[in-house]
Amino acid sequence: MTVAANAEVSGMKREETLLNLVCLVTAGGFLALVLYNLLAAGSIITTDGLFMIVVPLVLALPFLVVPASKVVARRLEKRALKSGNAPRLVGAGSSPATAGAPALKSAPALTDARGRAMPPDVNRLMAEMKAPRGADN
Repeated sequence: MTVAANAEVSGMKREETLLNLVCLVTAGGFLALVLYNLLAAGSIITTDGLFMIVVPLVLALPFLVVPASKVVARRLEKRALKSGNAPRLVGAGSSPATAGAPALKSAPALTDARGRAMPPDVNRLMAEMKAPRGADN
């Protein structure tokens, strides 16, 4: 089981790296288009020039947000570790809910169309959706 979990984590890490690479290449292409427009255009203070600067920049921003969010998350985690506030790890079957919150009953293991077990977070979400609502909701 551990070998399969490690292989899954390794595969996810490769997918994340590939996603970051694709996002950076796409954003780089849009930024190269802006740079080309700045160097090749005769006058950039025209409607067409401003359009060819603003639109690729706006299109590049979402592609830069994905890798930037990963970098920011890593830095925040390192800062938390340095200050002694280690982030609370949530294992399978546990939730980050506060201790004062009422415990949810464990839902039966869900399976997908092929009969494989669903991830623990899906089981937890389904249990939360099936939980009776209190008077405050």
